[in-house]
Amino acid sequence: MPKKNFGRAQYRAYRLLGLVHLTATGETPNLNDVPSLEQLPFRIHPPIYGFFVTTPDIALPAIKPFSVQLNTVYPADSACIRIQDADGDHSVAIAEVVPPIDIQTAALTGSADDANFCVFQWIGIQPYLIASCDDVVPTVYTRVFGPGTLAQCEQYISDHR
Repeated sequence: MPKKNFGRAQYRAYRLLGLVHLTATGETPNLNDVPSLEQLPFRIHPPIYGFFVTTPDIALPAIKPFSVQLNTVYPADSACIRIQDADGDHSVAIAEVVPPIDIQTAALTGSADDANFCVFQWIGIQPYLIASCDDVVPTVYTRVFGPGTLAQCEQYISDHR
């Protein structure tokens, strides 16, 4: 029967657009060991994670490097994430990588006087998006007006709300 024990690793964590990405790197003593990061079953907030290495019944001795990543929703007010492994408890600082992106301002590229803007509507519901006519937008949007200037597009949205 395979054995699952706490393992040893180095940890890094960063937050990107609301998700925390936790990475464990290191080496296992056997070629067929399976490293994993898992949330521990304790009912506490914020959760604690554990680093485990599963060794099968027949082990193939050879040092093998690994890198395991876990992506999770984690409280935004937490500056660190707790991990348990064979060396005990670790508190890993969470680096803030990129602030949230505002798709509305990111889509408005170019001059406001250019007649190259279009109005896109989310299919089936009312929200509108103004973007350059040649921009790639998600497939849930359909073009309802344009090309025109930014002012014409804003006027179209105010007329159709």
